[in-house]
Amino acid sequence: MRRSVCTKWIEKYLGEAVKDGGKQKHLNPGALFCQYAKKGVFHKISDDGYHELLAETEELAELWEKDYSKSSGELFVKFLSRLKMSREEIHLIAELLTDYYAAAHGEFTEENRVPGKDDDGNRLPDMYGLCKKTQRYERYMKKGNSEEEETFDPHFAESPRAIKEYLSSKIYGQEEAVKAASILLYNHIRKRKRNILFIGPTGCGKTEIWRVMKKIYPNIRIVDSSAITMQGWSGGFKIQDIFRGMKTEEIEKSIIVFDEFDKFCEPLYSGSGANYSAAGQNELLKMIEGSRISFGSDNGREAVDFDSSGMSFVFCGSFEQLVGKKTASEQKESIGFGRNGEKKDAGAQYLNKITAQDLIEYAGVRQEIAGRIQQIVQLHPMTEKDFRCILKDKKISPVRKLEKMYGVTIHLEERTERKLAGEAAKNGFGVRYLRNRLQEYLDEQMYNEGEKKEYWIGNPVHVPFAGEM
Repeated sequence: MRRSVCTKWIEKYLGEAVKDGGKQKHLNPGALFCQYAKKGVFHKISDDGYHELLAETEELAELWEKDYSKSSGELFVKFLSRLKMSREEIHLIAELLTDYYAAAHGEFTEENRVPGKDDDGNRLPDMYGLCKKTQRYERYMKKGNSEEEETFDPHFAESPRAIKEYLSSKIYGQEEAVKAASILLYNHIRKRKRNILFIGPTGCGKTEIWRVMKKIYPNIRIVDSSAITMQGWSGGFKIQDIFRGMKTEEIEKSIIVFDEFDKFCEPLYSGSGANYSAAGQNELLKMIEGSRISFGSDNGREAVDFDSSGMSFVFCGSFEQLVGKKTASEQKESIGFGRNGEKKDAGAQYLNKITAQDLIEYAGVRQEIAGRIQQIVQLHPMTEKDFRCILKDKKISPVRKLEKMYGVTIHLEERTERKLAGEAAKNGFGVRYLRNRLQEYLDEQMYNEGEKKEYWIGNPVHVPFAGEM
């Protein structure tokens, strides 16, 4: 969630709590998101922008706990229960609120006044002492029966394993990639920068790992590399725009994820023969290797100056041309030695080991950049079985996420489950496809019966997915 969104949310609900005790009711944001989607509000935003809004909506919707509406007071208390603050931080906030209380109700009595005594001369505890004893008793009675909500703070993780366990609860499979991401974050927050590359087919979860990671480490910026244009070129997104809205200290401890990096590196020649791609990589090189970076103000953009020596960089891409050319080269070599030259399917091609030299030879990556990538992580293609497991998983299934957003129960018929999983494996759109198809099916049912609390999805009429058009 963006800092500005969280601040506005706290300001609004705290204000209502102060004004009228937090009695005002608010609709579940999942329902509002659906209404806006139907009206076409999100049609003009990018795919990454849509996912950012969706992630914020899902994060907020968790406070409603499947309810259609809740009061601002209930929501704010639920919000407070999810905070992780030290005793010192809680004490500082308590002192601040104490000052406001005194301003509204008058000054406090002297601190050295002692409580009274009962009829037998025993000293009476103050009300705080009574409350504290009651809380201890209640905790004792509930011990062993409570189900505390899972919390995670990467800054106090003792090992990358703790980070990986959190990610694995949100991401299906891709063990090697999840492990590599966990090790990178562990080292990064200890000021040991790393640069890694994720390569895998479309829809395998390369970017999703970093979207989830961003929830526990906000200083991750995911960038669509294919949209970057160089200084002096036409185009609205420049490298310095990556850091728009970030303070210098945030930039210097950030992890920059370059999505679609293969598209950025593909050779693009001008009429005079100049390679625009190589020029673009030149602009990135200085930042990646770690040095002082300065961008002047340009066309309304604010000047940016920072030290990139503590920043980590992640490069994600399908690198289809690399995989295709490398496979063709290996098959040609195999045929030359009299071996079986049977053509491999697209998924199997990603199982061959990719090296830094392959990036240079087949993908147009400059040698200086390839040399600064410390690890290449290969993600395997997702199969129909994988997608069926995702649909069944109680933590990460898009079915469960839709249930949270709308406050309903959804039953997915097995034949439809197999159909969706097969389509996702075939078309390469991945979990994004599953979610959008389920959303379309649910919208169709809600259109006719919007107030139901339970829906069955099975044998629906085919509704074209946007990627199929």
